[in-house]
Amino acid sequence: MGGMKSITTLLLLLAAVAVGATKERPIATVHVFLKENCPIAIYHTKTLSELHERFAMDIAFRGYVSTSKATEKSVAAFKAKFVIPFAIEPDASLSKAHHFGAKVTPEVVVLDRDGKTLYRGHIDNTYADFGKRRRVTTSHDLRDVLEALAKGEAVEPKSTEAVGCLIPAAKS
Repeated sequence: MGGMKSITTLLLLLAAVAVGATKERPIATVHVFLKENCPIAIYHTKTLSELHERFAMDIAFRGYVSTSKATEKSVAAFKAKFVIPFAIEPDASLSKAHHFGAKVTPEVVVLDRDGKTLYRGHIDNTYADFGKRRRVTTSHDLRDVLEALAKGEAVEPKSTEAVGCLIPAAKS
């Protein structure tokens, strides 16, 4: 009986190691700041969903609804309405937005697995300013950064100016 218990324990340990070995940490994490009533954030939900679908094997996505009115229920409704496939949580205290330095929604911050900021800014340049949409999007900065990361290419830290709905500044 003791031999069988040892074999079972060994098999369980080997299984745990095998599962752990296949589940590596993502090469990067996209932190995206959204608001349920921000037209630019709403516009970009489709792009974010497409990028998540394309890169989810290597890159994690985390969403935050950064408004004092965000609740678990309102965020779940927003996520369902716009079919957002990645985790989104309320950031009613704005602590996540302030921690990452997000000033508007939508804004993204891409960190490597060591927590180094690789990219901060807009998803693309569809909006030149609030209410001023370009006819043609000419710059897909977030997509370009994720493509480079997925190919194993080095990404120089980069930032762009995000355009969107203001996130209130931290109170001093």
